[in-house]
Amino acid sequence: MGYQKYGKGRGRRDGAGQRGRICTAAEMKAVRRIIILCLFAALMVTGGCSDREKEKQELRLQGIEQLDAGNYEAAIEAFEGALSLSSKVVGEFELDILKYRAEAEYKAGDYGAAAYTYGVLMQVDQERNEYRTRICRLQILAGQLDDAVEEYKKLYEAAPKDGETTQILLSLGQALTDQDRADQAIELYQQAVNDGMENGEIYNRMAVCQLEAGDLDLAIQYLEQGVETGDQSVMASLFLNQAAAYERKLDFQKALSILQQYAAAYGADEEIQKEIDFLKSR
Repeated sequence: MGYQKYGKGRGRRDGAGQRGRICTAAEMKAVRRIIILCLFAALMVTGGCSDREKEKQELRLQGIEQLDAGNYEAAIEAFEGALSLSSKVVGEFELDILKYRAEAEYKAGDYGAAAYTYGVLMQVDQERNEYRTRICRLQILAGQLDDAVEEYKKLYEAAPKDGETTQILLSLGQALTDQDRADQAIELYQQAVNDGMENGEIYNRMAVCQLEAGDLDLAIQYLEQGVETGDQSVMASLFLNQAAAYERKLDFQKALSILQQYAAAYGADEEIQKEIDFLKSR
């Protein structure tokens, strides 16, 4: 069956190539209304984002002002507010706020919270030693020694002979000793010494632990090793502890000799002079 012919301007009856019809005025008006509504919605969204960004920046500035003024709790609240307005994607703004919040928490004396914040920073901004160092120091201050030991071990593994690592070891060892965990402190000290860390204060701390435990010979051994490091920052303390150890061993002549060396190098105050006179009389 052939095609049926139609008048000008009409399409095929089967609709295979149907031409678009002209919209009525009412339909065009409705389309325009929809377009306007869509544009308005887009502007509202854009304006909302702008307002949110402005509020974030204002809260950040408020937090910094409160931090500088010493109002740490208010500063923390402002920084939290700024973070709550941020997207889930962590960018430079969020990192900046987290660092300020950690500082405010530290200055407020909430060391555990500050350690937690630095933990978040380490998760979202790479595992940097500077973050781990701060976490460890804060955990020591917060009395979270088990956590501090674990962080210290990671720090030590990454940078065993770094000066910052040594200082953390000394702080952590003292904190452990103060909590009657001297054995654990000595274990950490000994590891550092075995790995070649030359630090007179470490030997001094090990010796003090052994003096308190009553092992005078081992204490003297550590003190001698400490003197051999030539660490002048702790030499006076090493001499005094040596003298005390020998005196407790009843080796008064050795104790006197060491105290006289001390007096020659550092001078003798009234207490040291009394001790020298006592040892001379023995």
